[in-house]
Amino acid sequence: YSMIRRPPRCTLFPYTTLFRSQAIEAVKSGMIDFAVVSTPAAVEAPLKEIVLESFQEVLVGGRTFMALGSQEISLWELKNYPLICLGRETMTFQFYNQLFLSYGLELSPDTEVATTDQILPLVRHELGLAFVPKSMAREAIMKREIVQIPLKEEIPKRDICMVFDNQHPLSAAARQLKNMILQTVEEEKGE
Repeated sequence: YSMIRRPPRCTLFPYTTLFRSQAIEAVKSGMIDFAVVSTPAAVEAPLKEIVLESFQEVLVGGRTFMALGSQEISLWELKNYPLICLGRETMTFQFYNQLFLSYGLELSPDTEVATTDQILPLVRHELGLAFVPKSMAREAIMKREIVQIPLKEEIPKRDICMVFDNQHPLSAAARQLKNMILQTVEEEKGE
């Protein structure tokens, strides 16, 4: 005789990809309980923002650009190469647009994509250079599928944050998921 244990009942969370501004508006309106987004952007009260993790982005190119891996290039020199970037409506585009403007340059990518995971395949297929999170590019760099290209200018670190409304009560399932995420982040920081 064996007893089969059933998992506890739970509510499934719909996962939606929204641009940061849409996600923050959805939290404000109570449409969603919380959002996990990347910086930059200021969150205004009553919303609260908790940094979950910081990340660094690097410039990468396909095998055609291996020679660039051994030299430092400037943002100004990027105009000589095809550039892949997230679309203009994204915070990442706004971040890089501000960075370029701070050096008196215009960000004008040759290819714009909707999501970060679309960038590496385009880089691998030699369609241009791109900025991607270092953690996302690490394996492809180690396998020599792509090359990290040193920049003269420093790319500021960015953060992944949880945004929620302190005045909006969370469902039990949302509260549990939020706590699990925060607990995991704290455990990883302690290691």
